Amino acid sequence: MARNPAKQRCKAKSKQRDQQCNNWAKPGWDVCRFHGAGGGAPKRNTNAVKTGEFQSIWMDALTPEQAEVLDRINLDPVQQADEEIRLFTWREREMMLSIRNLKDGLTEKQRRVLQQRVATKEPVQVHDDKSGQSKTVVLSRNELVTTEIEETEYRAIEDILAVEEALTRVQDKKLKAIQLKAQLLSNGGGPEKQITVRRWSRDKSGT
Repeated sequence: MARNPAKQRCKAKSKQRDQQCNNWAKPGWDVCRFHGAGGGAPKRNTNAVKTGEFQSIWMDALTPEQAEVLDRINLDPVQQADEEIRLFTWREREMMLSIRNLKDGLTEKQRRVLQQRVATKEPVQVHDDKSGQSKTVVLSRNELVTTEIEETEYRAIEDILAVEEALTRVQDKKLKAIQLKAQLLSNGGGPEKQITVRRWSRDKSGT
């Protein structure tokens, strides 16, 4: 079997000469092995996953433990809405506690110290071995002296505002989850129930 049945050259360009590489491309690839053919991470890897919010799930790539957890997920829309409401309620409580702690006196202290270089004079006793007498000599030297210390306390206003804005978003999501559950219970299943679930899924992905 030929090394390159398609007789295809590497499509990569040389950085030094700015010309197309003349090596044969690896079978099944558009480039040669020097330009990445056969290398890199395996397909369907999770190296680029950061938060997992938009991670793709490949059923045939799941581990047995992951597949077992996936099978245990309750797909009932009402149950899913209940879990969302519980989660948002817990987040809401924690965020309100954070705001209360910030407002109740959790302060940050800022310390400002001003130092200056000052010439100081210091008397020093010097002993003369020849005469056996001692005399006082005044020596001058420069040293850093703290001339002012200022401490101010301030409440973390920016932290409070940030938590309050996030709390508003969480409460909005909680309200939508409650409305979803009410719609599901009133619809009682069928096509209308499925349409409501799909709309809620799109709404959640956009937040």
